[in-house]
Amino acid sequence: MNKQIRLLLVLSLCTIFCFSSPAFGYHLDEVRDVVDEAGNLVTKATIPLAEGDIYISSDNTEWEVIGERDGKYIVKKNGVIDLSAYLKMPLDLGIQAEGSQPVIGIYHTHSSESYSPGPASLPYPGEIYQVGETLKNALEKKGFKVVWSQANHNPHDGSAYIRSRDTAAKLLEENPIAVIDVHRDAVPDREFYTTELDGQSVAKVRIVTGKQNQNRQSNFEFAKAMKAKADEALPGIMEGIFWAKGNYNQDLGPRMILLEFGTHVLTLEEAKVAAEKYADVIAASLPVGGGKAERSAAGSSVVWVILLAVAALGIFLFINKKGFGSLKNLANEFTHSLRKGRRD
Repeated sequence: MNKQIRLLLVLSLCTIFCFSSPAFGYHLDEVRDVVDEAGNLVTKATIPLAEGDIYISSDNTEWEVIGERDGKYIVKKNGVIDLSAYLKMPLDLGIQAEGSQPVIGIYHTHSSESYSPGPASLPYPGEIYQVGETLKNALEKKGFKVVWSQANHNPHDGSAYIRSRDTAAKLLEENPIAVIDVHRDAVPDREFYTTELDGQSVAKVRIVTGKQNQNRQSNFEFAKAMKAKADEALPGIMEGIFWAKGNYNQDLGPRMILLEFGTHVLTLEEAKVAAEKYADVIAASLPVGGGKAERSAAGSSVVWVILLAVAALGIFLFINKKGFGSLKNLANEFTHSLRKGRRD
């Protein structure tokens, strides 16, 4: 095979590997129990988890993933965490300049997600857009300018986050103080994902933050602030927080968050009520001064891609029982052939 073609093929395979990697975020095709070391159910997960990932339950107990057994994730109890410090954060609408409004971005990576009694997924647009619109309207009533993207990212597959990445990047051009990817979960259990507030059945909310990006700590802090505010204002509405394997496009900037409003076995109305109420939590969780969720420096995101590319290339060479010396030789041959082509 022509040396140029061989090298381009290797690089192409590495690129495909990187941008289809779980690091960009995806959901499992199954629901897995998350249990403690004695086998007691802690929660249920539809996202991939890895050792060291953290789950904060509704009672603020921190659990750490330590492995897998019989198709279940095993977690150990690290103790109850104190979120009271986040309650001291004053509500600040983040006015950035005289006469301006703080901006919040909303989008939907999984464009087909829907609720009971209909099918769990619908052709674009899924009912999840109605949940996003409800959240948008509630935030606007609180003085925010909301940029709500109705872009379609179907199909609901492992590449959905790659397709929605451009949408998230465009939202950041509006200089938002937060960007929210609105979802619903796929746990088939009504009782697990509902609570009662003011006599109404309401969907619980789960927060998902990715650990495989440079904004992991700031996004996790934002999630904990929302959990603290929710516990105070809307006790019972939080299912919990996952700080877990994946990116979910959260490398693009700080305070980029994924919110799951209920699950497919709940009704659309229960999810919409949750979204309307949860707007209070989002507003109260924004930082003093309303700092913008500006797009992270391009270099930071590129670093993650380069690291993934290097890892992919290493795997490729290992599988083919070749070392990096062969890669150097291939690169030299590629450069030589280019020079020869120019001379010819």
